[in-house]
Amino acid sequence: MRINRIAIDSVDDRRVGDFRVISDPVLMRERGLFVAEGRLAVERLLASRFRAQALLLTASVLAGLEPALAACRPGAGGLDVYLTDSARLRQITGFRFHRGCLALGVRPAGAGDGDDDWPAAEPSRPLVALEGVSNPDNVGSIFRNAAAFGASGIVLSPTCADPLYRKAIRTSMGTTLTLPFRVAGEWQGALRRIADSGARLVALTPDGRATDLETFVARGPGDPLALLLGNEGDGVSAAALDLCDERVRVDIERAVDSLNVATAAAIVLQRLRAARAGGVTTGPPTAPPG
Repeated sequence: MRINRIAIDSVDDRRVGDFRVISDPVLMRERGLFVAEGRLAVERLLASRFRAQALLLTASVLAGLEPALAACRPGAGGLDVYLTDSARLRQITGFRFHRGCLALGVRPAGAGDGDDDWPAAEPSRPLVALEGVSNPDNVGSIFRNAAAFGASGIVLSPTCADPLYRKAIRTSMGTTLTLPFRVAGEWQGALRRIADSGARLVALTPDGRATDLETFVARGPGDPLALLLGNEGDGVSAAALDLCDERVRVDIERAVDSLNVATAAAIVLQRLRAARAGGVTTGPPTAPPG
């Protein structure tokens, strides 16, 4: 594998021009790029389905990245690795969260809702669907939880925060780069597609009339599951709820009206994983109450 090591002695070097706009998400999107910051996220980018365009590192970081660089598959021209000192790196990027390690990733070309490259629910691995989760920290945390508890992938509505925004990548510990996901173009159509794939679409809601999580887990979910979560202000929309097979709630104290959406996702995914590991019999689900 060809690695092009290039010393950067000036913050005005044109070759690192894209690194100067990484704090501007609009410009990054226009250039078809995203940024991974910190060694863990960069390693996961190098091992992921995404192509790395270039790295900007301090010399001390390079040595630790050598195994990941040796294993990655760059484009035909190889991978440019720009080397500079910490002071210049901060001047180029304008922030300090990177710990001397940054990479530019190439955004994939937008694909339509009708293609086949979609994450799908599996019998023992639920799909997660997010509607209107606009906080990048919540999106990143949900990705991290979904990866930790064995979700098959994530489908996001067009109003969700960008999973490839740097804060989302950082909060997810790089799992937005490794867990399959798709941002839907048309949300109602995306939910119908999930249902048509054979998955039971289950909305998570604090509504007291919904099925208690422990009851839901104890009886066994039966078919592959798609768990639908909404934003913390409005929850799952009425239109999306109408498409769901069931509504499930996490039992909490009455003094608290709801949970953080990432926390709720973690609880439900963990309980489903524990039920699978404990050998809960999965049979045809009973009809939800009411």
